[in-house]
Parts: sequence; C-alpha cells; structure tokens
Amino acid sequence: MTTYSKNMFESDLVKYYDVMHSHRNYSQECQFANNLIQKYCPGSKRVLDIGCGTGEHAIKMAQLGYEVTGIDMSQDMIKFAKEKAKRAGVSVDLRCTDIHDRDIVREFQAAYCLGYTFLYMTTYSEAMGFLMAVNKALLPQGIFLVDFIDGWSLIEGLPQDKFVYQHEGTTIFHFEQASLDKKRRVKHIDFYYLIDQHDGNVKTIFAEEDLRIFFDDEIHMLLSDCSFENIKSFGNYSLDTDALDTSNIIVVAAQKRGQNKG
Repeated sequence: MTTYSKNMFESDLVKYYDVMHSHRNYSQECQFANNLIQKYCPGSKRVLDIGCGTGEHAIKMAQLGYEVTGIDMSQDMIKFAKEKAKRAGVSVDLRCTDIHDRDIVREFQAAYCLGYTFLYMTTYSEAMGFLMAVNKALLPQGIFLVDFIDGWSLIEGLPQDKFVYQHEGTTIFHFEQASLDKKRRVKHIDFYYLIDQHDGNVKTIFAEEDLRIFFDDEIHMLLSDCSFENIKSFGNYSLDTDALDTSNIIVVAAQKRGQNKG
C-alpha cells in the first residue's frame, strides 16, 4: 500500500513518531525550559506548548508541576498525546488548534515552541503572524522559548540520508532527499517511509516539508519587531553561553514587553 502525505504528522506515521525521535533528550530540554522560565518569571505555572505533537514535552513539564496547555494542528497527534498523558497519569489540556485560536489570549506566563516547528514559517509574514499570536497569548513579561536549526547547518546538511528504526516487531525504513530553494531561502525535503510489519503487510508513505533557513540575528529581529525584549540565545539546550558558538541547535528566549500587574 502506498500513501501520500503533505507532512509526517498524520495517520500511520504518528505512532512511530517517538521512535523516530528517540535521539532527542526531552528530559534535558524540559529541564532547560524550566530553568529559563523560573529565571525570567519566577513562580510561573501556566505554560503553553505550541506544536505539542505527541505530548512528550507537555507531559514532562506537567510532571515538573506546570499547568500545561498543548496545541497542535494534527488531530492524530493530539489523540496520541492524550493517550500518553493518561498512561503517564498527568493532567494536560490538549487541543487540536493553532496559535491563532481566538480563545488563546493572555492566559499564559510562559510559552515554548520546541522541535524546530518555527522553521515551518517559510515567509517573514508567516513568522511575524506566528510571533504576534504568541505575544497575545502571554501575560505581560511572559517568557517565550523557541528553538531552530541554525541556518548554516541546514544549508550544509547532507542532501540525502537514510535511517532504520525498530518498534514492536515493525521495521521502519526512512529515506529523505533534500534540495535548496535559494530564492525562497527554503530547504525542501522529500520523505519516503517503508513500514514492514513482518507479517506480509508492507506500507510505503511519501511526505514532504519546507523548512525556512533562519539565522540567530534574524530571530532576534523578528522577536523585537513583535514586542519582545530581553532576547538571548543558547546553544543545544545548555545555559552555558560558550555552547552557542559550536551549536547546530539554537534556543532563543525572550520576554513580552509590558509591566506585569499581577
């Protein structure tokens, strides 16, 4: 069976998402987020997880004592995340929506968008609209954390790669082919997945995505233009400022302008 998807966040691929991202240290990322949130906004409890996916960050942040609202545009991801949260025994408000939802306005002391979701904003207009919506969701002086792959790392990355994963008797072969659209400053990636369940049932799935090539100074500029201040960058989820010079992954922290009246 062969299917096509505009992204990898729907249907059959969802249940393998965590397996294919097992290289990530979610505990470290959440502890990093917790440290920055409490540094910028001590005592913060209400946080918004933007693009929460299968809920790994949301669940771990809830386990750290936060009241978490997770939003994602994929109904399949939200369904999977709800099942995981139930198994983990934590309460997380998970919604199938996006940051532009009118109900998400000035509710949160902190928000984060981790997992390079911001790179899907392929134009400045989309990026500005996204950041302004995040700003509206935050209380005055609320903190926002966003990570992205450094632009040079995206440009210099291999144009073709392949991976193999094992999960509960199933083998997932993952191939990808990348190309650069220099005019749009976008890296286009075509994905091909072969899912072999070892029972004669083999499924192939094609997907694609565009990632914007951003650099650190651009993110700072965009955040400043969208009424954020105290903007600082960190490398590879480390508070060590020296890590920034050698990092492929950059995390930017910023505060919403305005006086917190409690």
